[in-house]
Amino acid sequence: MIGVNDFISAGPETLAGKFLRRFWQPVYCAHEILPGRAVPIRVMGENFTLYRGESGTAHLVGDRCAHRGTQLSVGWIEGDAIRCFYHGWKYDCSGQCVEQPAEPKSFAENMRIPSYPVREYLGLIFAYFGAGDPPPFNRFPNFEDPQSVVDAIHFDRTCNYYNNIENSLDNTHVRFVHSRHRESARDHAAAGDPVIKVEESDWGVRRYAGYPNGTESVFFFGMPNINYIIGQVVDRDVKRVESLIFKVPVDDDRHLHFEARLMPFPGEKGQEWLKRRRAQRAKEAADRLELVRAVLEGRQRLDDIDPGRTDHVVIEDEVAQTGQGAIADRSREHLGRSDIGIVFLRKLWERELRALAEGKPLKQWVYRPDMLPIYPGA
Repeated sequence: MIGVNDFISAGPETLAGKFLRRFWQPVYCAHEILPGRAVPIRVMGENFTLYRGESGTAHLVGDRCAHRGTQLSVGWIEGDAIRCFYHGWKYDCSGQCVEQPAEPKSFAENMRIPSYPVREYLGLIFAYFGAGDPPPFNRFPNFEDPQSVVDAIHFDRTCNYYNNIENSLDNTHVRFVHSRHRESARDHAAAGDPVIKVEESDWGVRRYAGYPNGTESVFFFGMPNINYIIGQVVDRDVKRVESLIFKVPVDDDRHLHFEARLMPFPGEKGQEWLKRRRAQRAKEAADRLELVRAVLEGRQRLDDIDPGRTDHVVIEDEVAQTGQGAIADRSREHLGRSDIGIVFLRKLWERELRALAEGKPLKQWVYRPDMLPIYPGA
């Protein structure tokens, strides 16, 4: 019997882990790794080495040298290969060992570490961890507008990734969690409580929120872990953007929030805005987790946090989601009519995991640009 508890663990041998590995997943922000550098990363319960060759191309291989198991990310980049720090074994970007210094007779051709397909897109580095050839890579033409820039961000969130996924299908929380600092939340509150409708689309879930004043908002969720938001307010300079948000597991009690934000700034103005925003974000990140802990421990109130100190929507969402518990106990829930989107998404996940467990074909989720009409009240 497949249930919501099967969604929690995303390691390589779990159902959810095998399901998530059938999709391209973001693993890093492209601007955060320079040519000739390597970093260790952890995704879905496994460790890897991400490096950017001297050519500028990103590569992803296993986390350890096949010789003595040393962490490979502390080694050197040579061209598009990486050399182990410990004894100098060298691997090309396919994971093939190509040099073994100090060995009288090299057996490099028999040594290989895992490697994974990588794509850079919208300022994010994506990887495919599944078996066989990767699926087609979804592109989002709106985000390729030359008159705009894409702000790619990521941060850790100290709770299970599925807490965040379900938050994407939750309309009701917006007017309460974000009402302090968000114009859109105040607008929704004035419009009254929405009536939620959901339907399955070729990409995931299409969700409608109808308000008593006659307005309707439409929201889009892409399987298995993508939220598409139109109309998000970012700061005082930007009142309306589009965002693609990915929730990627690290371990059961931690995940990464990746986001690509389409900002309406062309040319040099856009690059200047990005530079300022990234500097500000680095300062915000320094105390974000401490602020969340302080609020949850009763040492701080959300209303007392200086609005200029940090991104309040991030703090508010994290308080709400980590406040459910690092791994939410869903057996204690009492879901209502407003939770129809959450229930609907769980049924989709249960259906897909059941098919996977039984060796049956899974639905091929496909994004098309015409799925996202322009709509009022977004």
